[in-house]
Amino acid sequence: MKKYCQLPILFAVALLTLPACEQTPNSNKTDGIKDALDARPNEKLRDLGEDVEKGAKDVGRDIKDTFKVK
Repeated sequence: MKKYCQLPILFAVALLTLPACEQTPNSNKTDGIKDALDARPNEKLRDLGEDVEKGAKDVGRDIKDTFKVK
């Protein structure tokens, strides 16, 4: 019986720790603000790199979907 009383407490503690896992450092926040304002150094080059990264991920997903066994 004691084992079943501890289960809700463990569940509550696990739920309280989940939001702490998603925190990001402050440096990403300032870079994100500068990105929104187009104020980062070499902004056009960084935007191009982000576009290439997004395109590579899309191609990877398309290839994966094409060869997925149904």
